[in-house]
Amino acid sequence: MNTIIFKKKAFLYTLMAFVLLVSSCTTDQEEYTGAGNVIPTSPQITITPEVSNLSLIEDNSSYTYTVDLSTTQLVDVVVKVSQIGGDATMGDDFTIDNSLVIRAGSTSATGTITILADELAEDTETVTIQVGDNTTANASITPETMTFTILNVSEDDLIIDLEWMQAVSVTDNFGEEADPLDVADLRLLLTDANFGTLLSADTGDFEQLVVPGNGPDGTYYIVADYFAATDILTNLNLDLTLNQLGKINDAHHSFSDVMPTANVCPEAYYVMASVVKSGTDYTVTRVGEGATMDLSDYVGTWTGGGSWWEYFGYACEVETTIDANGDLWMTGISSNWLQGWWGEVIIDSAAVKLDVDTATGEFSIASQYLCTTDYQGTSYPYNVTATGSFSFLCTAIPEFTMNPVLDQEGFEIDGSAWATPFNEYGVID
Repeated sequence: MNTIIFKKKAFLYTLMAFVLLVSSCTTDQEEYTGAGNVIPTSPQITITPEVSNLSLIEDNSSYTYTVDLSTTQLVDVVVKVSQIGGDATMGDDFTIDNSLVIRAGSTSATGTITILADELAEDTETVTIQVGDNTTANASITPETMTFTILNVSEDDLIIDLEWMQAVSVTDNFGEEADPLDVADLRLLLTDANFGTLLSADTGDFEQLVVPGNGPDGTYYIVADYFAATDILTNLNLDLTLNQLGKINDAHHSFSDVMPTANVCPEAYYVMASVVKSGTDYTVTRVGEGATMDLSDYVGTWTGGGSWWEYFGYACEVETTIDANGDLWMTGISSNWLQGWWGEVIIDSAAVKLDVDTATGEFSIASQYLCTTDYQGTSYPYNVTATGSFSFLCTAIPEFTMNPVLDQEGFEIDGSAWATPFNEYGVID
């Protein structure tokens, strides 16, 4: 009797094992019904927003974000979406999907943020949306944010935004990357053709101007200049953004390495673009030009001298002139530096041409004939090359420095050999 019962149990166990084996062998594809042959894992979630930081006019425009899984799952993966900053109101100014579901068996889903248009006259608002948080327990996730600056203005207005960043990495006194707002405080200006200021913005933050649509037609210029800067010496990159409801949406113009913090004064402006206003239409043209020096301001007699040169009683004096082509020339180099030093007598002397970069004030003298001297009955020709710069911005009295090299039949005299005698400077008399 006991033997029969044992055999029945053995048969039953064998039958169950066979059924499970057949079921396992005949299941070719996972159906993601909550139970199956896929081994549960903790996948990596990657979030890709369409934009990260955007200024725009409210116009019912939509922006997406995509959430990807590194591998499929047996169950749905839920990613929460929420507002974490800004003063814009959910439902009135924008809408979002409060959560995004990646269905079991899928590896991707896309969500949407819509900026709503309304008829209310409001100030500029902001909203920061975070995609993902720690409530997603069955996957590894790093949240991403999307920040929108919503410009609530008339459709006839032109909105101009200016941001800036140091062109190269610079650190503060604590060795940390310097905040661009700590490095410099710029003004954003709308000027006339003579660069007379019509509108200005200076808030101590990145700047914004609104050009009213009911203003007069004409040609205007969008200009940046300095209100203040720290003593951190660097050049700035500028980023200009323009918006007009239904016509211009987040149009960017970037200008790299254009404004030196060494020149902090109203003369150190940078013209980013021109604007032609005709009714409610604006035609914006990139300009990208900084302040330039007027060479006529640097015509005259310059006196000065390095300390070593003056020690031996030799004052320096040169004269600059402009020719009919507008080129700057300098005379007097040879008479100050050669006359009497080794007993030479200047037989003749030529003016030398300065190749000036009017945007930076830097100049050079290409190798050219300078003069011929007589020393104990023998004539010696000299050539000259030089580099230098005019401090043409933010300086009450214009100055210049010059580092020449004199070449007398292959024998060069330069600053490295003679130190300060050939580092000359001066002021206009």
